[in-house]
Amino acid sequence: MSGEPRLFVTGTDTDVGKTWVTAALALALRRELAPHVPVNIVKAVQTGLAAEEKGDAALAGRMARAHLEGDPRVGIGCFELLRLRKPADAYSAAVAERRPPPRSRDLAAAIEAIPGALVVEGAGGAALPLNSEESISHVAAQARLQTVVAVGLKLGCISHALLTAAYLRALDVRVLGAVLVERWGAADAAYREDVMRALAPALPTLALMLHNPTAGRAIPPTADALTAHLP
Repeated sequence: MSGEPRLFVTGTDTDVGKTWVTAALALALRRELAPHVPVNIVKAVQTGLAAEEKGDAALAGRMARAHLEGDPRVGIGCFELLRLRKPADAYSAAVAERRPPPRSRDLAAAIEAIPGALVVEGAGGAALPLNSEESISHVAAQARLQTVVAVGLKLGCISHALLTAAYLRALDVRVLGAVLVERWGAADAAYREDVMRALAPALPTLALMLHNPTAGRAIPPTADALTAHLP
């Protein structure tokens, strides 16, 4: 692994396991990088939460840090760039609060100012609107983030994943591959193989996050699998 990886996590939809994948990537980076190199989790836009509630970045950070060993000073930082109260896409949520919709260049500039290795979690799916012209994936393009796609394993996910990969590449975003997430329960092994085979030409599988009722327990084995694929 060379340099300080700066990654973006998007998904085939909302609630497919992006935060879990973010935690696993952050844990993998923290284990691999030298102690002096910062590892930070960034939530580009958080919607649907009041100011006092803990957001996705804090949750991902807590899950990743729970599995760190050694020097307690070597941790994982968490940043949230924008919070909007309405549980909706960033554009609609900003309009609801009578605020200017976010722009990718502003979010990218904020990301670029954060030091060290980064795992930036998107919001919703890859085409979630930021404003009338841009989606959340324009942030990855502007900030030159290498992207991992969280694919929630369910009927229809193959089409969603391939469309996501095509959309990202149309924006000139470098796509590393997919993490298949058993978000809603254990998937049939034959179905998992079907998904991997169908996605392989456009979206190779980097790791499989097996279903676990205690989500945090799925983080370490996924981090182990992702280590070999870190840029």
